[in-house]
Amino acid sequence: MKVRQLTLLDEQSLQELQQTKYVVILVRELKNNLVQPTKKQAFVCLKPSEMKVKGELFDDCLGNHYVGCKVLNGIHYSEAGNQIPVFKLPNNIQDYLTNQLTPDY
Repeated sequence: MKVRQLTLLDEQSLQELQQTKYVVILVRELKNNLVQPTKKQAFVCLKPSEMKVKGELFDDCLGNHYVGCKVLNGIHYSEAGNQIPVFKLPNNIQDYLTNQLTPDY
């Protein structure tokens, strides 16, 4: 963010933004409620308290879902590389599949 943009944030939002960092993770794509076997590299912005990614659900800007496998320490993210930018969703894979596979009555 640019300096002028940062001044628009309140103090709490600014502190939260400064505590996050981009990390590279391994993910598997979720297609038709099935986890695909191929692992892909992705990058996500996380708080230190959110570094557990295994079984967590992520989304990309196209609406594709991914399941987190692990954090790849020592690998730096690159927006120009072959890493997918993803965002962490509030529920994990178990909650998501339970909601998807529960029949509506």
